[in-house]
Amino acid sequence: MTANITPLQLNFLRLLGRSGFATTKHLEYMQIGKNPTKNSQSHLTKSLLHGLYMGRISVKSAYGIGQKTMYYLTKKGAGLLVDIDGVDLSEIAYTPHRGGVQKAQDGGEVSIVRADFPHKEKYISAFLALDRYLENTDYTITKAFHYYQLSGDRGTQLELEGRNFRPDGIFFCEAITPQKPVYAYIIEIHRHSSRKKIIQQLRDHVNAYKSGSMSARFGIEHPYFVLSVFTAENTAIMRSVIEELQTERETWAYMQKFFMFAELEELMKDFYGAFGYFGGAKKPLPPKFTS
Repeated sequence: MTANITPLQLNFLRLLGRSGFATTKHLEYMQIGKNPTKNSQSHLTKSLLHGLYMGRISVKSAYGIGQKTMYYLTKKGAGLLVDIDGVDLSEIAYTPHRGGVQKAQDGGEVSIVRADFPHKEKYISAFLALDRYLENTDYTITKAFHYYQLSGDRGTQLELEGRNFRPDGIFFCEAITPQKPVYAYIIEIHRHSSRKKIIQQLRDHVNAYKSGSMSARFGIEHPYFVLSVFTAENTAIMRSVIEELQTERETWAYMQKFFMFAELEELMKDFYGAFGYFGGAKKPLPPKFTS
């Protein structure tokens, strides 16, 4: 089976190894297959599913109309990446779930797509937008921590005021060229429409910054940046949230310098251009290569 894996299929497994999961939308965005129709996706995934290198679950879309598909990497698929790419297993975002095609009623496997499927899909979209942006820079993501990786030391759990605080994603980006600075980011997806909840999330991030939660876990001494990402339907809400937090002098002092804000669909089109940053003309993102 291994000898029959195509370069395109290997790239798909590598994508899953970075994100843990991917939907049809993500395959199209990352251009895994030039024409990701149902038939071409079947050609891409069939042997990988049969070999249990990955799994697939379908869930109903909103309002019960149609279905969406979630792919995930298994430990067997992660082992293949270890053999081919020489990476450490602990650096790969695989799941303990069974490979192959799983049905909605198949017990524990459903836990990976249950109610947070829309959130997971949007979060991975933001993560892949960062990953894709970095392809045109001197930087790459060297460590990625996702909120759904609950085992081992791969989750996003931070300690905040004696309780656990779990952002959506934490990423460290390092340059290929030596002696360039490390960029560290937290991504938070605001998918809900509750102003109160969004404000509390952002305040938690400020308090985590003030208390050194990231430094306590990862030992970093350099600054990091919070990427606050919202959906199109919440644009007006986010505008009012930002306006309110600008009135809180101590809170805004951190947000102005260390936070950026973007709408998800715009972010996927133009990662650098989509972000609003209040700390100056130069955004804290790795610069693109100059032609």
